[in-house]
Amino acid sequence: MHDRPPFGSFDEDEEWRHPQHSPYGDELPRIRPGSQDVVYPCPHCQSLRTEPRNLARRIGGAVGAAAGATCAAATALAGAEIGAAAGTLGGPFGVLCGSIAGAIIAGLAGAAAGCATGAALGESLDHKVLNNWRCSACGHAFCTRPD
Repeated sequence: MHDRPPFGSFDEDEEWRHPQHSPYGDELPRIRPGSQDVVYPCPHCQSLRTEPRNLARRIGGAVGAAAGATCAAATALAGAEIGAAAGTLGGPFGVLCGSIAGAIIAGLAGAAAGCATGAALGESLDHKVLNNWRCSACGHAFCTRPD
């Protein structure tokens, strides 16, 4: 029918199989079914049952939230003053509720800003310094950056 040559085996042409040297071993990362998460094979046992640990991201987020809330507690007086000024229309009860609400909102805003900053710093540490991935099959921790 067709005059084309048969396909060669995958083992004959190693450069075709691996056009570039991958830091992940023989297999490139894959996409986890049902989501857009990337899965890297374990370099020790080649299992695809791997997951990111995100240790520095979680610790950085918690420390950043605590630091942000502490900083916001120092500035909560300004939030209470703004809330009291906004609550003057409601009389003495409005001033009290406004000052409490202003202090709480200032604390939450500071904690959220600190948490976002700490999580971003932790994520960069996870990707650039730590062995962020762990294999569920053999327990091996590994990184995805080229050495």
